[in-house]
Amino acid sequence: MHEQTVATQVEGWSTRSLGSISSRVARRNVENNRNVLTISARHGLVSQEQFFNRQVASQDLSQYFLLNQGDFAYNKSYSAGYPAGVVRRLDLYDAGVVSPLYICFRVDLDTADPAFVSHYFESGILNDAILSIAKEGVRNHGLLNVKVGDFFSLDLHLPELDEQRRIAEVLNSIDRRIIDTQNVSTKKRSVTTELMSAALSQVQHHDIPLRACVRSEVPISYGMVQAGPHVENGVPYVRTGDMAGDRIEPGSLLRTAPEIAASYARTRLAVGDLVVSIRATVGKVLPVLPELEGANLTQGTARVAPSENLAPGYLLWALRSRKAQARFAAAVKGTTFSEITLGQLRDLPVPVPHRRIDQEAIVRLMEASARHSTAEQAVILKLQSLKRALMDDLLTGRVRVPVSGEL
Repeated sequence: MHEQTVATQVEGWSTRSLGSISSRVARRNVENNRNVLTISARHGLVSQEQFFNRQVASQDLSQYFLLNQGDFAYNKSYSAGYPAGVVRRLDLYDAGVVSPLYICFRVDLDTADPAFVSHYFESGILNDAILSIAKEGVRNHGLLNVKVGDFFSLDLHLPELDEQRRIAEVLNSIDRRIIDTQNVSTKKRSVTTELMSAALSQVQHHDIPLRACVRSEVPISYGMVQAGPHVENGVPYVRTGDMAGDRIEPGSLLRTAPEIAASYARTRLAVGDLVVSIRATVGKVLPVLPELEGANLTQGTARVAPSENLAPGYLLWALRSRKAQARFAAAVKGTTFSEITLGQLRDLPVPVPHRRIDQEAIVRLMEASARHSTAEQAVILKLQSLKRALMDDLLTGRVRVPVSGEL
């Protein structure tokens, strides 16, 4: 590693190449580690088996890269909100393996703080630099063509190590508050699920296939087989990855050419529809809000248009019920990949009260319970906004953090 240092406009900060503060990790998986990892922009490096209920990687993992806790990986796949791909650090496990398509590295602890570097990449400060070294003309299958040598030549503007640690400490404190608030929200959602089970036990209900719960003129179907390249002013579409949170954020959706979307008019979303994930996070169900009107879907998701015979909003809670979720899990069990077919989705038994008045009462109960979680979601959004602002100030040296004394 070379030690070239260039002064920057911020006093006490220097410009260092990524290669001068880190070393590449390219060790092969000779120990046959089976913990296959994938990069989630939200959760970092996560286990495919834990997050997607099974491994979707190939059985032969000998050529995969073996990472230890603290190692970083760069996924060159680009998406809305992450135009230059995603770099994340392995924090959740002692070790794991990643696709050899990833570029992996470990930070030199004598020159850089790993938490600082993690926040630096997360901030997007390096997006323009990464895009400048990517070969635009040879993008393939959603991957940026970033060469290893070019990646390690990226310049980072860094303060001294003590200040790096203090900056990381500030940003880590925001992360901890976000995680704590998310845990409270998760517990409240669990209470809501149990409430649905209790409500169903108090009324007469029967199981009917999901295909009988939708409008006859809008059959359950999935969308585009191939969405094509991202088009800035095209038609937005929903993928399973867009369903990670409690709602689908329209600003994060990729867009496809209108002529491609026109071929899949049956899955153009309307307010009141439901989007159901049938791949990876099978059984995740989210409502279509007004800002998603006219958006489309890809294969891993399905459009469900509730029948007018059901109380408005009931099907959402029925599909989120413990009964329905157990049936989703049973449908996935034994499959090679974590996914179900449209046929399985259409035949999925759904608990439906005999009387519409009971359906309406359950919807009111569930919506009242769900409102208790909105406070946490608002806090999370504020914390995330605060963190973005702090990253913009602290990671550029616009605002300095004292290296001694209390923060």
